[in-house]
Amino acid sequence: MGRHAGWLTAASVLARKHELDNPLLIYLPESDFDLQEFSRDLTNALHKQPNVVVCVSEGISDAGGRFICEYNTDATALDTFGHKMLAGCGKVLENYVRSTFGVKARSVELNVSQRCSGMIASLTDIEEAAHAGAIGVSNALNGATGMMVSMKRSSGSPYRLEYVLEDVNEICNKEKKFPLSWITNHGTDIGPEFQAYAIPLIQGEPARVMDHGLPVYLHR
Repeated sequence: MGRHAGWLTAASVLARKHELDNPLLIYLPESDFDLQEFSRDLTNALHKQPNVVVCVSEGISDAGGRFICEYNTDATALDTFGHKMLAGCGKVLENYVRSTFGVKARSVELNVSQRCSGMIASLTDIEEAAHAGAIGVSNALNGATGMMVSMKRSSGSPYRLEYVLEDVNEICNKEKKFPLSWITNHGTDIGPEFQAYAIPLIQGEPARVMDHGLPVYLHR
């Protein structure tokens, strides 16, 4: 996922356990994507190890603004908002890698699974979401309208968060781009600033209610 903002794709860097661990290459939509440069990046990565994981946002595009997922089609369908429905970026690159390098390649599109699975939500995430909801309900009961609860980090270390109300028109249908200064190695990697930002958000393990091996999402 990531039409124009690559936060979710950037989070793949958190999977690394040691130097030269996968994913070796990470591409976000904030940085222009070039197939020739990608070929050179992948060549260098394959010299480091034979099994390479590449993570890309669905919205990566070339310097001309053309989505990579459009490289194998003449037209891309539009959703009800008039936005191009982005899909198939991984398949385009999979075919490119297979034909260019003659190696086995497979693309995996996470899609809905990363939106709907609650099994890996952190305790911090759940508590902050519940607190934001409570603040929203409280303010709505007091007459606030046309507002949205916003979370603002007041401190990174130690981690502190403030909840404020913002005009919904200043938030809806707008994007918070991934900082360009956090994108490193000519658009192929993520700097340590992001890890410092993300680590506090994934702390804590919530109690997960299970019934015969299946999760119970609604419970008292």
